Amino acid sequence: MDNTWYLQIQDKVFTQIEYMMKKKYPKLICTTKNENGEPAKFPTLYLHELTPIEKGQDLTNESINAVLATIEIQVWTNTTENDCRNIIAEAVNQMKSLQFDIIELPIVTTRGKLAWGAIRCRRMIGNGDKIVN
Repeated sequence: MDNTWYLQIQDKVFTQIEYMMKKKYPKLICTTKNENGEPAKFPTLYLHELTPIEKGQDLTNESINAVLATIEIQVWTNTTENDCRNIIAEAVNQMKSLQFDIIELPIVTTRGKLAWGAIRCRRMIGNGDKIVN
């Protein structure tokens, strides 16, 4: 029995988000790595999955039938707070198109010359569900 299907959720969501975000923001750097050893580049969208929670257990409890997946997206810009707001608003739109609930709406803050915002999104995903918009 293969109970590893849920390990691909982050990659599948990232592929969809990167494709759609780059249509509107071609210079946007999209990554799932929180550090790559290179100098920071802007604007950047960082996507990562928080620990999923098993759901949909059956009586045999031998397979992972579904998970409650939580995705966090962070956006950094070195231009304006408004630029950061626009990019993260588009990320919200894209996550909604993938049927995710936004459980933490973005608040954009500025520190020095950097603007930063984050959202958290959640969706129940069953074994065999497609993640496409």
